[in-house]
Amino acid sequence: MKKRQRRVIISILIILSLIIFLFQIRKKPKDLFQDELIFFKLFSSGEEKNKDILELKSQTNLLSYEFKVSYKNVDFKEINLTDTINPNTLIREKIAPGTKGEFEIFLQANQKIDYRIKFKSKNEKPKNLSFQIKGKERKYTRLEDMEPELMGEMIENKKITILWEWEYEKDNTQDRQDTKDGEKIKQYHFTIYAIGE
Repeated sequence: MKKRQRRVIISILIILSLIIFLFQIRKKPKDLFQDELIFFKLFSSGEEKNKDILELKSQTNLLSYEFKVSYKNVDFKEINLTDTINPNTLIREKIAPGTKGEFEIFLQANQKIDYRIKFKSKNEKPKNLSFQIKGKERKYTRLEDMEPELMGEMIENKKITILWEWEYEKDNTQDRQDTKDGEKIKQYHFTIYAIGE
């Protein structure tokens, strides 16, 4: 009789635990839950390389675009710069003078390989919007101008952080251009290509 009571109690505890677990899943935001599932999958797989990917990505909260780099292959992503705005500078859900942000290009490779990053603008960008590779001093007026700096050899995973800023009230000429661009440009779209060679 005591064994039967124990089984009933254990069964009830398991069912309650399952109900609590399912309730918690429904409460959590979908992205957070997916991150936890990815963590669990990587953690349980036991593969060191996957563990390294998780550690490298978790060091930052930046919006990260992942690319698989392999020989003679091109991986690409369509980007809306508005998605990468620093929320402290966000103005009416659009890029505007005074906004800035950053994003990460995360390259994954399972062998030693040469890579190149290319950009292609989908629409006209504001004239005074500039870009910079984190860790380097030079600022670029066009994404495409950074391409010679974004190539080389990689042995394993690599991350590149791109900073951008639309400076505000630098001088009168810039103010006139900003007003003109601000009226016609709400978003800036471009494509990032990761090319394995």
